[in-house]
Amino acid sequence: MNPFSDKERMLKSVRDALIEKAPSSFHDLDLDTSVYHDSKNSLDIEFAENFVSNGGKFIYCNDVQEAIDNIRFFSEQEKWDKIYCAEETLQRILTHAGLPFTNNTNELIAKKVGMTSCDFLIALTGSIVFSSQSTSGRRILSILDTQIVIGTIEQIQPDLKSAFKLIKERFPIKMPSAFSIVNGLSRVEDIDGEVEQGFGTKQLFLFLIDTTTPQ
Repeated sequence: MNPFSDKERMLKSVRDALIEKAPSSFHDLDLDTSVYHDSKNSLDIEFAENFVSNGGKFIYCNDVQEAIDNIRFFSEQEKWDKIYCAEETLQRILTHAGLPFTNNTNELIAKKVGMTSCDFLIALTGSIVFSSQSTSGRRILSILDTQIVIGTIEQIQPDLKSAFKLIKERFPIKMPSAFSIVNGLSRVEDIDGEVEQGFGTKQLFLFLIDTTTPQ
């Protein structure tokens, strides 16, 4: 009588397959080279095009003052009567724009409009990267109807690999515990193939400040 059951023989075969891995056929596979391919456009234009194609609203600002003016304009247009903001630097921008804000999360739940900074902007995918080091970026992502992100042109990186390389240099001892990558608005496809708004943020604004512009 065979001492092994059919189940035991199957598990043994799986175990042996995991232990004795087949040699790879991809001897020349390059895992180190960046996946980003040079574009004829600059990184900021590349990012803007991909960000807009993901459903985001991109506003270029020559400097901080222009960002203040643009935020004031869109606030009136979109009727942002109060904006949730927990970051002091951004609170100063809102103060100069003459816009009311709050850092009370209870009011955030009611208004669902928030302003945050970010860590990096990815040109290849038009994505925004937030880390757990951000004051409020990750924490409020899931509950905002409208998210307003303030970024700078220096934050644009070709791809995620380039961004994470800089993160390692910035935090050589202890990396941020978590990252969130926003690739635009959530979309779902219904049974008829129609694409509709999904759950999560319904509007995503990015005000990009060009701090390289001579003042």
